[in-house]
Amino acid sequence: MRTRRQELAEAKAAHNHPTYSTMSFVMGCGVQGPGSGAHVTDGDGRDLLALFDQYGNQSFGYSHERILAAVAEQLASGRLNSTKILFEEEQIRLTARLAELTGGRLPYAYLANGGGESIDNALKLARAATGRTTFVSALDCFHGKTFAALSAANRPEHAALYRPFLERFRQVPFDDLAAIDRAVDDDTAAVLLEPVQAEGGVIVPDPDYLAGVRRICTERGALLILDEMQTAFGRCGPFFAFDRFGVTPDLVCVGKAFGGGVVPLSAVLGTEAVWASLRALPSTFGSSLGGNPLCARVGLAAIEIATEESFGRTVAAHAETLGERLPALVARFPRLLAAHRGIGMMHGLEFHDEMLGGMVLARLLRHGVTSTYSLYHSRVLRVQPPMVITPADLAYGLDVLERVLAEVDARQDDPAGRPAVPCSPVVRTAVLPVPHAELRELLHRRPHLLDPFALDPFALDPSGATGDGLDPARTDDGLEPEFGGTLGHDRVVWADRVTRTPDGVSASAVPDWLWRRLERTVRVRAVDGDDRRSAVEVRVDWDTGSGPYEPLLAGQLGPFVSDRLDALLARLADEMART
Repeated sequence: MRTRRQELAEAKAAHNHPTYSTMSFVMGCGVQGPGSGAHVTDGDGRDLLALFDQYGNQSFGYSHERILAAVAEQLASGRLNSTKILFEEEQIRLTARLAELTGGRLPYAYLANGGGESIDNALKLARAATGRTTFVSALDCFHGKTFAALSAANRPEHAALYRPFLERFRQVPFDDLAAIDRAVDDDTAAVLLEPVQAEGGVIVPDPDYLAGVRRICTERGALLILDEMQTAFGRCGPFFAFDRFGVTPDLVCVGKAFGGGVVPLSAVLGTEAVWASLRALPSTFGSSLGGNPLCARVGLAAIEIATEESFGRTVAAHAETLGERLPALVARFPRLLAAHRGIGMMHGLEFHDEMLGGMVLARLLRHGVTSTYSLYHSRVLRVQPPMVITPADLAYGLDVLERVLAEVDARQDDPAGRPAVPCSPVVRTAVLPVPHAELRELLHRRPHLLDPFALDPFALDPSGATGDGLDPARTDDGLEPEFGGTLGHDRVVWADRVTRTPDGVSASAVPDWLWRRLERTVRVRAVDGDDRRSAVEVRVDWDTGSGPYEPLLAGQLGPFVSDRLDALLARLADEMART
């Protein structure tokens, strides 16, 4: 019988995003329930504390009372839809407020829905303003998933699928001023950068880097575009991160937190000179729902929250806590962690490999704390909690993180020298006190006896099967239409095929939304010179079809399979010794 969680996972895999559905299910993510502040519940009512703000979207936490009040007030006003011809007060007030936040340096703003849309708008403005065609961006950047944004990143895995990308994008290493100096020429329309690379692994540049880029752009007539989707609204200290680095860009893009975690809202802000192209050809910009009255009202509320002095003091205090405790974790767990990087309330912990990071993420979730990895640097665990998190919750979340790291570090001391995070295939061998013919017959009757994915491998076969070992739930060809399995956190069912072999048994999942491949093989042979004992080998081989994220999922599956096999073999040896 499928759980509600599995029903939703299968539907998501069938109609939305197969890989993300599989990843969430394997890692043990539940069904989302109500949330408040830095907490959200799952479908079972379990409370989860966020050490990550969903890529900046939940910077003000879940269901912030002032964001919800803004939504309710605007709904009550009846002003929800954009006419596109009448003056929309909320939108006008919002763009004026954005200009005020820049001290008038960037007096214009155009509102859109998502980050990629605003990045596209910025690139268009830069070409129109300069009459030039080339853009310079940074390796490992992330600017969204529109075609232009992916072209700016030019990652090989994306290029393999979507080539040819848009032309005239040139990538250089981030935080390398000499590379910028070589790349910017008289055909460069703009340099596009994040003040801090988020999905590249939380890379904080040298304090003088952006100022140097600004100087080069000014000298050569190129524009500077900053993508502040994850760094604005106080995440790095000031409202805009560019103020922390002492520069003013020609264009800046904001989003994510802008919508209060509730509505889609983004913007590109620019100088008067850049905005001239909109006077020359107004129809070059347009967004059907961008900056509608409801979204604009929420944007105003988000700015009100982020600009209050008390909010700034809270962020500064949290930043100090993170800046003290996270480097201490690297010092305490050098076998796990390679580095800490961060600024303000935006931090990352880099593991020595993805599997260690995946194991920590899975264990954090089991302890009721959520986080994630950097999209283009999956060894980096993000520590970027909602900025409204309480001091007590932040301390608790970091305590849980430290406890989980200690658990994972302890596995490095395995007396058998096995890896802390085994990956596929996992193989176990043992010698059991039972004749091999008797053990083979037992496995033929109970083929899942040493199957780590079986719910209860030692339960008696309910059919009382004899002879060929088939039961009413298994067809003549060994197919079990609904094998009752587990991944360590709850029940899951899939179609499984069992085959009896001369030396044991094998079970294979029928490829589906969860498994591209899952094979469990048990082989038994006699121990030389001792008919009373058997040598048994169990091999478990899996592939969820998650591609580059398979090592992350090994952090959940590897320890589960490894520990379960050890327990099953020990229990079988004990029971055989007593019979």
